Amino acid sequence: MRPVLPWIAAYLAILLVWALIILRRTGPTLWKGRSLVAVNIAFVLVSTAAVLLKGRTLGDGMGGVAWCCFPPGFIAFDLVLIIVAVVVRNEWLLFRISHAETAAILERCFKQTRAPWVRRPGGYAVDCAGVDVRATIQPTLFGAVSVGFAGGAQSKKAALLRSLFGKHFHSSFPTPRIRA
Repeated sequence: MRPVLPWIAAYLAILLVWALIILRRTGPTLWKGRSLVAVNIAFVLVSTAAVLLKGRTLGDGMGGVAWCCFPPGFIAFDLVLIIVAVVVRNEWLLFRISHAETAAILERCFKQTRAPWVRRPGGYAVDCAGVDVRATIQPTLFGAVSVGFAGGAQSKKAALLRSLFGKHFHSSFPTPRIRA
């Protein structure tokens, strides 16, 4: 497990910097789970490539070459990152916005896309061109608002609704600004 600790520390440092970027924003920020998927997959690929390019296992301090295997701790850490990525890939969290404000923005998006909707416990039932979509809004323990869209994966109108909703908020990744 000891050779994996620097990789774990590096991953936690990346998450800390990302959290600081999100917390420094003044307006509401949308964190999409698929952005963590991108970070986790990139981290797994870079760390695995580094071990392969080094040509020895992480725990081998004698300079021996062992192309056949990785330390079990390294494999376990990479598997945990991949499993976490799969679990949170469809999660959306909103920071610095209330439940009521989130619902008002979502209802405005329904009106703009002309999608008939009905309020249900915990969210909305939306008809996106004949496809039923369920939009949920739930408060979380640490003050964020969880938003979820279920159904309508193949519907263009449902994709438009999700995209329109997401455009109301800052992204969790910093956006470079180029001014002329």
